[in-house]
Amino acid sequence: MNTVLKKAALAAAIISAPLAASAANLYGGGASLPAIAYVGDSFTNFNPQARFSSTDFSLVLPESSAGVLASTGSIFNVFSGTGNNASYCQTGSGTGKTVLVGGLDANGDCRDYSLSPVGFNAPGAQTDPDFVGSDAPLTADNVSDFLNGPRSARAGLFQAPALGALIALPVNIKDTSGSQVTSINLTNTQVCDIFKGTITSWDNLNATDTSNNPITLPEEDITIVARLDDSGTTFAFTQYLAATCNTPGNVYFLTDESYSVAAANVIGNLAGIQYESGNGGVVDEIDETMWTIGYANLANAVEKGLTSPWVEGEDPTTVTVVDYNPTNHMESGMVLGPVNSGTGLPSLMAVDSSIDNPSCVNVIDPAAQLQGVYPIAAVTNLITYTQGNTEDAALRALVTEVVNGSGTLPTGFARLNTGANLAAQANTCIN
Repeated sequence: MNTVLKKAALAAAIISAPLAASAANLYGGGASLPAIAYVGDSFTNFNPQARFSSTDFSLVLPESSAGVLASTGSIFNVFSGTGNNASYCQTGSGTGKTVLVGGLDANGDCRDYSLSPVGFNAPGAQTDPDFVGSDAPLTADNVSDFLNGPRSARAGLFQAPALGALIALPVNIKDTSGSQVTSINLTNTQVCDIFKGTITSWDNLNATDTSNNPITLPEEDITIVARLDDSGTTFAFTQYLAATCNTPGNVYFLTDESYSVAAANVIGNLAGIQYESGNGGVVDEIDETMWTIGYANLANAVEKGLTSPWVEGEDPTTVTVVDYNPTNHMESGMVLGPVNSGTGLPSLMAVDSSIDNPSCVNVIDPAAQLQGVYPIAAVTNLITYTQGNTEDAALRALVTEVVNGSGTLPTGFARLNTGANLAAQANTCIN
């Protein structure tokens, strides 16, 4: 979409924008998986899709930003009712955490999905982000990079498991009659066989629809569409694959933010996989390319109108709650440790005690993320600093709205039952 059309679309959107003066402008970015819940789906109306969204119309105009106004009813739009604004750049979880620890600065260019982002579009003097989204929890290495990098003066980190998000396996396939397949049920075994490369042609899948009727598929090569960027969606999906597909002595998948690293042991040829940036890039590629299957946030797949298979007879679009017991599954003062080479799953370890208030770092036990009726889910995390936040009151209000808000979430997202605990903790951890 050219610049004139972009500005016309944005001008139309301002009609519904909040008019109250803002007390604070918060700049964040990171994971693309929670974007539709955080800022709505207006960013999908552009080709390439916009990375940058804001509740303040004046902040979306820079030519390099390809920015859009956050949609009415989105979490950040509701937050703007406090008189504050929040902006979000969809960089992917890996780049988001790089900005958090100081490998990139928040005032770098967010860009659109045609270019790699190098920041969150913060004002020129603002090098530190106000917050970061990541579907992959903090690791011991992330904390070490923080303590030894340019952000160390911020003293400590606050991490809140924010929302549950379902991961879909969108497909673009036709049966042997040439009709588009709009209903398909996959077993865990079939998912494993596709992604580890045991089955490489659609006709060998022995697929059924969601009413358990056979689907006859043609002899066409299966093309997997995976994430190019380091991604928390990849982290959650490969965690599912490691737990489901690995067997003693046969470790095909290692839980990782990089799909090429995670799938290094698979039987199939990784050179034949199509890589795309962001959840939006994955669903766009699947939408445009026949005989593809990939993994992406369910909300992105639904917005694109793609077929999202049921898994083990369970429809992901009917899930409304991702239920974790805060006593049994949420750990404080813990980060991700090394991946167990025998299982492919990550371990937990105590956060470095030299950071400010280690108990402010919270994580859902990685094993718990594999539970649930529909078996593929992610937990997206909201991360910020414990000290030196110039707009600490607004930041606490944003965290509270994200983790414990009462608004209706888009299909594919669910509240966690840890929200009230984390909202209370934000009031003591964020200063």
